[in-house]
Amino acid sequence: MGEPRYLQTDCVFRPGPHTVRVTLARSTLRVEVEAHGTADLWRGEFDASFIEDLTRKTGNFKQFGIFCSMLESALTQSSESVSLELLTYSDLETLHSWKVGTIIRPPPSTSSVLNTKRYLILVYSVEFDR
Repeated sequence: MGEPRYLQTDCVFRPGPHTVRVTLARSTLRVEVEAHGTADLWRGEFDASFIEDLTRKTGNFKQFGIFCSMLESALTQSSESVSLELLTYSDLETLHSWKVGTIIRPPPSTSSVLNTKRYLILVYSVEFDR
């Protein structure tokens, strides 16, 4: 990854269309997601060690360059193995509850900071694993 690369694409996440902008640099990933209907904007900047640590915690470690290539493939829809999801904190709690088989907690109040956060998830699906 020499020169920074900039990608922008429109994606449809619940509840509607969003624009995703990604800047890939040597050791930094910048992400912006903008909701078309509300103009809500979420952004984050992540360094290589954070991404690698995060993928390690998922049990599916990816080097930063590989992760960025997978993200680029998801954005350009050039691979059926990778896709993107935009989740709320409540969505993440529900997924976690299903995974561990626990009772779903009530969602955070609408005034909660957690309610305003969004999580852009890179999903890697292969024949017997997701």
